[in-house]
Amino acid sequence: MIRVAAETFQVVPHAGSEGRSLLHNKISKVFTPIKTTITLIEDEKTRLCIISSHFIQEFYSETNLYRKCVAEALGIPKENTFFFSSHNHTDACLARERNEYGVPRYEACCPESALTKEGRALVNGLMKAAKRLPRKLVPVRVAWGTWKERRITYNRKGRRADGTTYLMREEDRLRLGKDFNGDIEDDAFAVAFVGENGKPVSFLTQFTGHPATAYHPEFPIVHGDYPQVACDDLSRTYGGVPVGFLQGCAGDMNSKGLVSLDPITVKAAKATRFGHCLGKSFIQAAKHLRDSERQDIAFCRERVSLPFQRIPSERRLRREIAMVDDFLRRCERGEENTLTCLGLNVARTMSPTYRGALLQPHKNWAEWALKFHTEKRLKDAPKSVNIETVAIRLGDVGVIGLACEPLCGIGRQIKQQTVLPVAIPCGYLNDNGVGYVPDGSNNGDTDYQSSYYRYTTALLPYKKPAGDLLARAGIKMLAQLAKRTDV
Repeated sequence: MIRVAAETFQVVPHAGSEGRSLLHNKISKVFTPIKTTITLIEDEKTRLCIISSHFIQEFYSETNLYRKCVAEALGIPKENTFFFSSHNHTDACLARERNEYGVPRYEACCPESALTKEGRALVNGLMKAAKRLPRKLVPVRVAWGTWKERRITYNRKGRRADGTTYLMREEDRLRLGKDFNGDIEDDAFAVAFVGENGKPVSFLTQFTGHPATAYHPEFPIVHGDYPQVACDDLSRTYGGVPVGFLQGCAGDMNSKGLVSLDPITVKAAKATRFGHCLGKSFIQAAKHLRDSERQDIAFCRERVSLPFQRIPSERRLRREIAMVDDFLRRCERGEENTLTCLGLNVARTMSPTYRGALLQPHKNWAEWALKFHTEKRLKDAPKSVNIETVAIRLGDVGVIGLACEPLCGIGRQIKQQTVLPVAIPCGYLNDNGVGYVPDGSNNGDTDYQSSYYRYTTALLPYKKPAGDLLARAGIKMLAQLAKRTDV
């Protein structure tokens, strides 16, 4: 028998707080609160907690603090807690400390004194909800449903006639047609925890696509974007029950409108409209539920090693540094045609200052890599990175969580597993510090999401099959959980 209790609470960020911007600009307008759902799930042998937030979370140093607080309130190990982020780009920063992208710091935990006002509010909300949940546990059965949603997202990896690739922003997408969406993941999942009266007591949902319609890289605002709006719609339909959201493998999937020319108020309205579209799909999924035959839970986790290629040649690195220097000089002069460099393309809506901020990490990475040549330390170059992979089985429903931004090809492989009736692949679990991880077919391209290692000074290009190794590990873990009844 499975028992569940869940709560949703909200934090209202303040205008003037730091938003999501490379230039550290302040939040200019708050359109909605940012919501978080905490779900406690147990059977006779296992108790686990899923935290799903519309605050972006990218580093263990923060999620370890939140998970630790929740675990202590519930009296369970921290390893039994899982923090999933919708990866919403229009929220407020939760900590003052700046983390480096690259190698995961699995045990890092920032002190509460390093949290912003919004971060402290999130901790308080989590602890209060966690303390109430054990008293609210009720028997449920697990059921799940899917629907198709093709109106709001697109595949943002563009391919030119010469075979090169680029990040497709709104201005690029519109050249291919107003309704262009390309090769997308269109499944909208609803996992229902149905009480003894036949009515859902809470939901977990999943969809695949960066929530970035309301996002402007230089003028931060606060908006729950489409996932929060959709969860609110499903919640209202079922009497206000808590609804959590799990983001899919969205590395190359985006909601339409990325860095568009629209005013902020129009972008916010469009994000809300997209949310209502997805909300209708979640509601349809909830109307077509399939009961799980098993009514128990289990989970396991492991760290999967992704090997790197060798350091690029000294000649290539020096050439790339020179190209970035030329790009940065043209940005400083304010040249509007400064749009592409080393596979990265920028939007015309971005200021020259912001364009320079996007390319500077490429120079930092190349200079870091070059030192292995000049200091004759090639043998010391990093060989791999370990990425946390978690498998959770809720009855017949498998959930795979990956601590990175996986491209959708990884998720597709997971969905093709055959040991459970359904597998739901998710990124943005606990930590996202390694950034984007390409699947094998996208590995080696130079567009933003396929070569994100250049935004670190710790990672190198992946060896093929790259992120396919995560999918294989996830499928193997689900097979193990499908067999186990003694967890």
